[in-house]
Formats: sequence, C-alpha cells, structure tokens
Amino acid sequence: MNLLLLLFALLAGCQTLTPPSTTPPGVELEKRRFQRLAGGEVVGQLGRLQLRDGDTLADIARYFGVVFQAIQDANPGIDPWLPPPGSEIILPLAHILPDAPREGIVINLAAMRLFHFSKDQPNQVWSYAVGIGRANWHTPLGHTRIIEKKINPNWVVPASVRREHARKGDPLPKVVPPGPDNPLGRYALRLGWHSYLIHGTNKPYGVGLQVSHGCIRLYPEDIAELFSQVEVGTPVTIVNQPYLAGWRDGQLFVQIYKPLNQNKVVLRKLWRRLSRQLKRYEVQTGQKIDWQKVDRAIAAARGIPLPVLQTSSWDSYLSQTAHVPHPQVWPMKYRPAPAQLGWYVELKMPLSETTAQKLVAILHHQGPPMPAYRFGNRVVVGPYTHKRQAKRIQIRLARDMELSSRLISPMHSQQFVRTLTATQ
Repeated sequence: MNLLLLLFALLAGCQTLTPPSTTPPGVELEKRRFQRLAGGEVVGQLGRLQLRDGDTLADIARYFGVVFQAIQDANPGIDPWLPPPGSEIILPLAHILPDAPREGIVINLAAMRLFHFSKDQPNQVWSYAVGIGRANWHTPLGHTRIIEKKINPNWVVPASVRREHARKGDPLPKVVPPGPDNPLGRYALRLGWHSYLIHGTNKPYGVGLQVSHGCIRLYPEDIAELFSQVEVGTPVTIVNQPYLAGWRDGQLFVQIYKPLNQNKVVLRKLWRRLSRQLKRYEVQTGQKIDWQKVDRAIAAARGIPLPVLQTSSWDSYLSQTAHVPHPQVWPMKYRPAPAQLGWYVELKMPLSETTAQKLVAILHHQGPPMPAYRFGNRVVVGPYTHKRQAKRIQIRLARDMELSSRLISPMHSQQFVRTLTATQ
C-alpha cells in the first residue's frame, strides 16, 4: 500500500446506514460457492451486516471472500479501518457472470474475481477474490490452460523483477524456496503463458489490489480449495469487463466496476457496448429500461448488481437484502502477541488518537503483518529481539509506505510496555 492509498484510507469519512424497518432473521449467504440456475447470468445475493467495535472492512472482506476494494465501493462513506459500531454495510455477494465461455476458469480483471465452472457440477459456480498485475506489469487477456499444478513451489525470480527490487535496495535471490518468504504461497497453477501463474500468497492484503507482476493471486484458503478442484488442461479465460448486464427472475441488472483504465476513449467504448447490449434487451423483451438508473449506476460504480428496468426500485431491492449474523470472531484477523520489552519502531508523524487507531489497523494488514500498537496518539511496532530486526522494519516502513520512524531501545520501551500490558 503506497502513501496515497494510506492517506485515503485514514481520511475516509464515516456514514451510518439506517437498516430497513423490517429486518429478516439472520441467514447464511453463499460466499464462495454459488447455485447457478440454467442460463442464469446472476449468482449470489447481497447481504447486510451490522458492525461491531473493532471490525474493519479488510477483515470482513476476507471472511466473506470479496476484495477490499469491492466492499469499500459497495459502501461509500464508510470508514474502512474504523467503521462506527452499529452501522450496517452491504455485503457484495452477488455477481453477474462475465461474458465468456462458461467452462473451466474465467477471470474478470475489472471485478478482481475468478469464476470456476466445473463440468461435474454444472449447477454450481465457485468464485474467489483475486489480486492482479499492476499498471506496468499487466495481467494478459485471452485464452490459455493450466499446464502444471505445484505444491510448495519454488519461485524462480525473473531477471526483470530482480532488477526492480535491487533498485529499491531489496535484492532477491534467483530462486526463493518454499516457506514464509515465498510470495507464491503453498499452491501454484502454471498457465500456458510463459511465467504466468494462478497462486496463493504470503501477503493476503494484496488480494484485491493491482500489485503483482502479472500473476493472479488468491487468498491462501481460496487457492487451496481451487487447487483441489481443477486439473491440468483446465481452460482459463481472462477478460476485462467493468460494465456487466444480466437477467435473473425477470429483472434486468447492471453491475458497474471502476474501470482499470480511466481513459476517456476507453470509457466511451464501454458505454457504447453496454448501451447496445441493453437496447437489444429492450427489443427482445419489450420491457423499458430506465436510462437514468443506468447513468446513476455508472457514476456510482458500486460494484453490486442494481436493477434498471422502469418498473424496478433500488430502495425496494436493497431493503430486501438478508441480514447476515455477525460471525463474532474473524478467523483470519491478525492479533499481535502481548507487548513486552524489546526493540520498537515508533512512527514520527503527528497523529490524533483516531488516526493512530486507524494506522494500527492498516499495519496489521500489511504483508507480512506488522505487530503495531497504539500508545495514546503514538504508534509503535515491535518488539524485536535485535536492533537489526527493528532496523529492517524501519527501512520497510520508509520504502513501502513512506513513513518516517525512530528506534526505541529495550531500556526506553519500559514505560509504554507497562501501559500496554495493563490495557491488554
């Protein structure tokens, strides 16, 4: 996460969503495996979750199998790192399937989502959140196949990647063996395109971001499930479709994601393509589309299916979303060990207590997580047994997040360790 993303996250405002007057009892919604009706273009259902103290949108996103960006887009105005307890959020657990062959694996880069269509279970579709290549390391589009499955893969580091890391002062070896430092995680699916993989990650925070060198990365628990489902030879199709339309139960929906390319020419092409598709639906069905709703959906880009027929109502549609019971505990949430004496890294930037609390949550979602604590309006990371370990974290904070810091020796850490220990 760069400094701009960090500052955006810290400065995000808060908004409380008022629940509808009639709240249905809590239900379990489909998260990663979805029932698919014959010819159906929309799978899953939206849900609503009431937040509790200590929740973050990042923890919620991973638990429900969606990307961090998707849950932010679905809930504009909600602070992702310090959402107000008692507020309700929309869970974006409904998806319009991409316009692509419904076989094997289909990845929609704009949605940062993978869909797996199994021949053995045609009435099911599995879907997982993914991270993709960043701007100068694009994930390719087109058709290929899985040519190899590998457990505990070595990462043979491309020369271009080694040069990039060397320029940052972070040199890499030619081969990274399996283990916690291997960015491929425990499972890898090699594609027919040279050097491209679908794999896990040792940095789960990167799922849902454009941070890879072109590969497709999944949450560790999701790649393990996908790995067991697919075989060598499985077809893979990668598309980039930010504007989707589809039918379910006689209702027409559009699902608009923020396009990866914001070029005006590209945006005009996307609009023309969607417009042609929707006009064909009008002719075929005789039902009238509310084009103002289409324009509003594009402007909002919330990444959730929204109805656009003239007979439809967004308020009625959203009010019917099921209330999902709070899971009480987020299984993948990072919890640092109790504070104790050692070497610490303290951030220098001036902070309010609220900003310090948000920053601690952000540091807990780095890859790998940083054991961060708030001490009043101060943020400290540690402890580390040796000074050189703390120094590496100091360098990492400066390099990856542009945050200045200072080292605190074990002798000088006694005061805040006592305070933190008393509050833990």
